[in-house]
Amino acid sequence: MPRRSRPGVPRLSLAALALLVATAIPFAADAKLYKLVDKNGKVTYGDKVPKGFDGEVTEIAIDAPPPPAANPPPSAPRAFPAGQEQPAKRDINTERKVARAKFQSALDAAREKLAAAKKALADGGEIAEDEFQVIQQRIAAQKDVPPPRSNCFQQPGAMVWICPVQAPGEKYRDRQKSLEDAVSAAEAEVAAAEDAYRRGTD
Repeated sequence: MPRRSRPGVPRLSLAALALLVATAIPFAADAKLYKLVDKNGKVTYGDKVPKGFDGEVTEIAIDAPPPPAANPPPSAPRAFPAGQEQPAKRDINTERKVARAKFQSALDAAREKLAAAKKALADGGEIAEDEFQVIQQRIAAQKDVPPPRSNCFQQPGAMVWICPVQAPGEKYRDRQKSLEDAVSAAEAEVAAAEDAYRRGTD
């Protein structure tokens, strides 16, 4: 029968045993620990059994902890769903260059449009044949003074010459108004493009 320790003899707890193994007894991968209980009930631990020991011997197998890895494995890259590529890293300088070129292109187009509208207005001053209208110009007549133009005539008893004359008609005025409106709209587009350029490139 195994010997029982005497009352009053302290026993080591499992925690104390683990601490003893970890700090006091170096061991190899196949190291063993022996629990020794002598005839007086005293409990000791050791990696060898003393010669001539006549008490109770209990062998305790110990598993050595794995050695720490010299170089921990690199972390795995982030996985993305099938068919979805990893997003490219943003290039702020390239994005700014692209934005600047976009705003500059819009501004150049607005300025070209304004230049064309101004040219159309300047070239549109000449009156076309179908844009004339005939008005009756009334000029005061003087006795024994010939009419101011050959196409003028005088009503009997009236001291007024009536002279037909061609003048720009409503069609011409409408065309000029359209050309002026186009210039105004183009100027507004240039102002908006300049503002967008300043905001987008600051």
